[in-house]
Parts: sequence; C-alpha cells; structure tokens
Amino acid sequence: MNIIQRLIPASNTRTRPGLKLVPKYITIHETDNTSRGADAEAHARLQERGNDRTASWHITVDENKIIQSIPFEEVAWAAGDGRNGPGNRTSIHIEMCVNADGNYEQTASNTVEVVQYLMSRFKISSDRIVPHKYWSGKNCPRNLLPRWENFIKRCQDINDGWVKNDSQWSFYKNTSKQTGWIKTQGKYYYLDANGIMQTGWVKVKGIWYYLSSDGAMQSGWVTVDNKWYYLNDDGAMRTGWVTIDTKRYYLNDDGAMRTGWVKIDRKWYFLAQDGVMKTGWFKNQSKWYYLNPNGEMAIGWIQVDGKSYYLDSEGVMVTGIQTIDGKEYFIGNDGALIVEKPQNKEDKGNVEVRKTTAIERTWKDEDRNTTAAEDAGKDLGGKNM
Repeated sequence: MNIIQRLIPASNTRTRPGLKLVPKYITIHETDNTSRGADAEAHARLQERGNDRTASWHITVDENKIIQSIPFEEVAWAAGDGRNGPGNRTSIHIEMCVNADGNYEQTASNTVEVVQYLMSRFKISSDRIVPHKYWSGKNCPRNLLPRWENFIKRCQDINDGWVKNDSQWSFYKNTSKQTGWIKTQGKYYYLDANGIMQTGWVKVKGIWYYLSSDGAMQSGWVTVDNKWYYLNDDGAMRTGWVTIDTKRYYLNDDGAMRTGWVKIDRKWYFLAQDGVMKTGWFKNQSKWYYLNPNGEMAIGWIQVDGKSYYLDSEGVMVTGIQTIDGKEYFIGNDGALIVEKPQNKEDKGNVEVRKTTAIERTWKDEDRNTTAAEDAGKDLGGKNM
C-alpha cells in the first residue's frame, strides 16, 4: 500500500480549516460521481484547487491510487453533522471512487487496506468504522451499505506485513506496528522507534550495521561510497584485524578496509589492493621489503632460506658495500650477504681468495651482468630482480 500525499494548501482554510483532530473514528464515503475519469486523481486535484463548497476529506481511493489531501491530525469537513459535530471533529474520512470506467471491487479492496492501516496507527477498533450515513443519515456509501457487514469483517482480517506510507515502510504484526529488529522471509530489518524501516548505516546499542536500499541487513563484504567494509554474519561491522578465508585484512575504526602501508602499534604492514596482508618478500616502488609471517615489516639482519639480508630502518633491502654497526659488508645485487670486509692485512688469508672469486667478479663485472653471484641470486625467496 502506498499513500500519496497531495495536501490541500494550508492557506485554503475553507476546505482545510487546520483544526486539530484526534482520530477516534474512520468514516467511509462514496463520491457518487460515476462520470468516466472521476478517479482519485481527479478528486485530489479538485481538493488541491479548492471548490466552492465547504467540503473536504482526508483520503480518496480508486482501483489504482490512494491519495491523501488533509493530514490525519487535522479536521476535514465531510460528515455533514455541523462544524462542531462529532463526525467532523473525531473522524478520518475516506472517499471511494465510483467512476464508470473504474474497478469498484479493487477500489473496495484498497479501501480495506487503508482502513486496516489507520486502525493500527491510531488504535481504532472495528466498531468505530462507520458509514457516512452514521453521522448525517445520508444514503452513503450507497454501493457498500448492502454489504457493510462483509466489509467490516474484511477490515478486521488484519494481515501481517509491510505497509508503505508515502516513501516510508513499516511492518505490522497482529495489527501493531513493529519496532527494532524483525525477521521476515529469512531477512533481518531494523525499524526505528516510530516503526519506520531504516536503510544505510544504522547504529544499534553501540554497534554499526548496514542495511541495503530495500532495508535488508547485510553481511560479509559490502562496498559503500567506494570503500569496502566487512560485516559479521549477525551484521555487526568489524574493525581492526580480521581473518577471512585464511587471509588477513585490516579495517579502520570506521570499518573501512585499508590498503597500502599501515602502521599499527608501531609496526608497519603492507596490504595489497584487495586488502590482503602481504608476507615474505615483495617489491614496492622499485624497493624490496620483507614481511614476517605475521605481516610485520622486518628491519635489520634477517635469515631467509639460509642466507643473510639486511633491511634498513625503513625496511628497504640494501645492496652493495654497506657499513653496518661500524663494520663493512659486501652485499650482492640480490641482497644476500657475500662476505664481511676484512679489517687488516693479517685477517685477509682465505678471505682474500673469496674476495677474488666472488666479490671481485660481483662488483667489477656487474655491468656485464654475468657474475656467478648474480646468477645464483636472480631468484631470492620469490623475488625476481
């Protein structure tokens, strides 16, 4: 059910007096206009423009539309029992269209839905659903009066389910508008304190949830405004480190998935474009880094597959002749330590031989890119130089 609001301008006090109404009754009328095209649109336009009579009503119903012309909390002049009569002062008024080119049975069904909605919203019992005749004696609603008892029974048969009022959805159960979390057809929805279905981000008891445009609670990965978020099976938004299908991700305090370098508890980690935490060797902007099995960026000396490597304070793998803690080292193009440089002549011995066979060929001939040291170091723990 969708109630379209096309309210009479407040300035038109002749048909919209602006007097306060506390609804206690629902009164059913018929337009008594059988002309072709005399549908809800036509009667709503008539009310919008204003007419030469002091007459108005809250809702017009045909087989296709339900249009509201006066707020339910304001008086309409429809009962015919005088300015201060209880019909005008305590009732919501519904006009059913009877145009010859319309479907009266469908109009009646739509009217039942409207009545059920109003009964629930304003807690009006079925014995206070009355025909226009109840207030003024007029033979109205002419077509419905012979089957009035059946109409009331249909109104009493309240169906659970969704009701749309203008652009807002509510859910009814046993005639009552629901609030909070509800589950229907296997999906969860959240209704605020006024019973209005929520969409988008909603915070409930300190926990964030994301509801799709149709109100259904989401779980798993969702993308919102070009950012990725992860929601538990119960819909709760995750933050911090999460492990999903054996892969690690990091989510900001606002839930957004991180990529690239991120510093957490004074440790650096690198997250790929898909958010997956990297481990082992990887190359970023022409520099090599090593990330421990727990993802932390390594610095200083490390051992990988029996070889020694040195990573500076920014985690970058170094090569060439390096002075580390006061000592000089020869490090190959692949980052693997070749030898510590001897400190004096007496220390040379066999080291000098190693320098000739390995180091000299590494550094003197590196422009030819044919050294044995390079050949041995082209593939280092998965790195392709």
